[in-house]
Amino acid sequence: MNVRPKVPTGDVRALAVDLGTKRVGLAVSDSLGIAATPIDVLEGLTPEQVADRVAAIAKDRGVGVLVVGMPFNMDGSDHKTAPQIRQKAELCGKRSGLPIEYVDERLTTVEAARRLWESGLTNKNRKSRVDQVAAALILQSWLESRRAAKRRAEIAAMPPEPDTE
Repeated sequence: MNVRPKVPTGDVRALAVDLGTKRVGLAVSDSLGIAATPIDVLEGLTPEQVADRVAAIAKDRGVGVLVVGMPFNMDGSDHKTAPQIRQKAELCGKRSGLPIEYVDERLTTVEAARRLWESGLTNKNRKSRVDQVAAALILQSWLESRRAAKRRAEIAAMPPEPDTE
């Protein structure tokens, strides 16, 4: 039986995992779920080694959920690498015991590269950091979506204002 852990609904620290074919970018949220910070790039590891590192980092940082960038084509269909990404993500979830939330990662690497270029980093430094910045962009998108959903729920739960007529 394949039962996935439930994603916590309150404030929770999250670890974003941008699973590329060569490198894996990582970013973590603060404990209030407001900001995403790039933390590392894993390179030259097997999927099992990546999953073990993700599990260790998640444990060390008190993470409650993994946020994984899912590749989609511009028309919204799954990218050809989506099945491999999903398989690697499930391995990370299994090794860490954490639930997985998938987030659309379209254009995050392009945006990360643009931001790093604008910051004046050399090409070599940009290449080594782009994946972790992309992970932070994925995580920030997830955090903002979560906050918006929480706010909508709060508004929906508010009692109606009395008629003043």
